[in-house]
Order: sequence, then structure tokens, then C-alpha cells
Amino acid sequence: MQFLVNWLEGASNAALEERATVGHLRILIDFQNVTMHLFKDKTEDGVHISLYGLAEGLSHDWWILFGGRDAEISLLDYRGGYIVPDVRLSFDGALLEVSARQKIYQNPNIRFWSGITELLERTSAEIILSEFIDSVITRMESKGIEATSAQLRWARIKESRLDPDEAMFCEAAGSLGLDPYQIEESYADLIEKAGELFDSEALLELLAGSKEFDQVRLLEWIVHAEHRPKRFSRLSNLIHLRDQAVSQAPNRALEPSWALGYRRARVMRKVMDLKSTDKFRSFRDVGKGLGASSDFKIGANVNGLRALRVEEHKEAHIHLRHHGDFAEARSLHLFSFVRAIGDAVCFPQSKRSPVNDLHSAYRQSAGRAFAAEFLAPIEEISAMKEDGLDNVSIADEFGVSTEVVIRQIENKERISKACSLRPD
Repeated sequence: MQFLVNWLEGASNAALEERATVGHLRILIDFQNVTMHLFKDKTEDGVHISLYGLAEGLSHDWWILFGGRDAEISLLDYRGGYIVPDVRLSFDGALLEVSARQKIYQNPNIRFWSGITELLERTSAEIILSEFIDSVITRMESKGIEATSAQLRWARIKESRLDPDEAMFCEAAGSLGLDPYQIEESYADLIEKAGELFDSEALLELLAGSKEFDQVRLLEWIVHAEHRPKRFSRLSNLIHLRDQAVSQAPNRALEPSWALGYRRARVMRKVMDLKSTDKFRSFRDVGKGLGASSDFKIGANVNGLRALRVEEHKEAHIHLRHHGDFAEARSLHLFSFVRAIGDAVCFPQSKRSPVNDLHSAYRQSAGRAFAAEFLAPIEEISAMKEDGLDNVSIADEFGVSTEVVIRQIENKERISKACSLRPD
């Protein structure tokens, strides 16, 4: 991604900061110009706009962008009446996805095209966005303009980023959709208490995934779960098997979450000496292969969490939330349990992490992909389809929902690509 700006002189905008920052803007995504558009049957390669609004907006939403999960920011939010393409930014905890959507303006009649997407590692994304904001601020300073809201905000963000603890607090506030510099004391206390249990990405996903629920009650559930007898949650073989799987399927640069989940699931079944035809009827069947005792117990019910995965004293523990007593709860318990195993296999560096309902968060997405391929390998699904079984019968065989089977079939090519030796 690139922001290419040619500054223009002599603008007539009323506001000083807007007048000083008028320029010809081109935005490249994956080396393709997404500001190219059709205007009066003529192709234009960029837009003439004031860039102050974009810089101010990105500065204001910086912590929501990098702290939030299942959140999406569009440059349309900051256009201030100017014509800009619908460029959207979303961060899943590992990769920033930048995409261009089609946008049609009626007056004047302008059309921007869509279909271009690029994935950026966080460091690269921060550099690109920072350089753009800095260029706008430098331009204002060259015109003698100081102390605008964008300048003050960006200076504060740059200062916060120098302190890892403060930066994490700011991201935690962003995960809740809040401004860290104007946060209520109750939310600050919540972040502090959650930070005593979780760190880094796990903290952000816990907060983002539970912001609609009683988070105080959730933290109490976590503390209570971990004070239960260890035999209720211990999986004595998980770490040993996990380490083998990680060694055989090391990380790949810029790997999508689903690809990591599928790969590690395949290898985890291999190190557990499972055939593609081997199936599990319940989470207890999976637990036996990972060293769970007969005393392993589901925890109490709670909102905002599916399971909790903990590693301490070289032991792995999974605290499974009670999903209910209805018919589908059996498959929910199984899938959530294996998602927690997937978290341990895909993110061995974390010592405590949540399994929840965030959709786009990197580790949650990886965990779902892991659970799907671990419980219902696409190879076996394909064989069962050839034998004439429908999705309901296949799901029943694997002990999962029909949605899992449908998603596996839809993602067959993805799974094959992710698990190949040369995914590119």
C-alpha cells in the first residue's frame, strides 16, 4: 500500500489546515491505483482533495484500528465532503487487510472500481500509515500551521507508542471501541484487572469479544475456573504433542489465519496417529487422546466465552464453558474444546487465552479452521460425499454441525492450498 501525494498551491479552502493540505492523491493497493476513476467518460489517475481530514481521522481512530477486532475503518468516514475511494482497513491481530470497494458518486458522476486487496504485517502497516500522517503534518508545519487537532492527537499517539505498557492500554481501550485518552475510570479498572490475567493479543481478544456482556462476571468466572482442582482441566499430553506439531509445521510469513489452522490440524492428527477415518463423538473422546483424566469437568455457564486455555508449570489446561443441555450442545462442546486445543497448537507462546465468538480475529479464525479440519477432515468428507451421504449424515458421523461440513466443502481448495508444501 502506498499514499502518493503531489501538493498543490493556491487552494481556496476556508480552513487554514485544509487549504495547506490540498494535493493530488493516488493510493496504491498491491501496486494497483485504486484512486483511478471514471469521470465524464474520461479516466483520471487520482483525486484533488484536502488530505487533512484523512490524517485527522486515521490519527483519531489509530487505537481502534489496531486494538479492535471485527472492526473495519473506511476512508469514507474521513472524506469531509471530498471525493475519495472506499478504501477499507481491518486488523485481525496479525495482518492488516486493505481493500478497495466499488464506490459510485452521483454528483459529480464518478465511479471507483473494486476488487483489490492487500495483506500487510503490522510493522509495515504502521510505517505506511505513520508516514502518510507525518507528511500531512509536516506540510502544515511548513505553512506555519500548528496545534491543530490532528497534530495534537498524533503527537500524543507517538508518545504513547514509545511506552509498551501505555501502548497496550491504549490498544485495550481501542478493543472496546473507546478513546484511551478520554476513558471512564470503570473501563480503566476493567482493563487493569483483565491485564493481570491476559497479555498482548489474548487481552485484546478477550475484551473485544466480551464488550457486549458482563465483563466483570466473566473475569470472576475465569478466576473461579482456574481455582478448581487441576484434574478437572488438565491435558497432560497436549504440550508434548503440540510441540511436535509446531516443529513439523513451522510458521509461514504473511500466512492467513485459516491457513495456519488447517495446516496445524493436519499435522496434529498425524502426531496423534489418527487416520482420516478416525472420528470423535464427544469432547471427552478427544480429551482421552490428550491425557485428560476421567475427572475432567465442564465449567459453569458464562456469557462472552466458549473456553479458556491456560498453560502453567509446563501443564496445559482447558476450561470449557457449559453450553447448555439442549440437543446441539454436544457438538458445541466438542467444537469449542477443539478450538481451544487449536489455540494451543497455533499459538504456543501464549500462556492464557480466550476462545470466543469474534469472527475476524486472527487467533479465533485460526482456531475455528483447526477445529473444522481436525474434527472433520476434508479428505474424509469428500469420500463420504462420493459414497452418497448428505451433509446432515456426514455431520452426524463427525459429531459436528452441518455448518461445519458445509464450510469444509466450500473451503476445499483453500485447505488444499494451505496444506501444500508450496502454498503459492
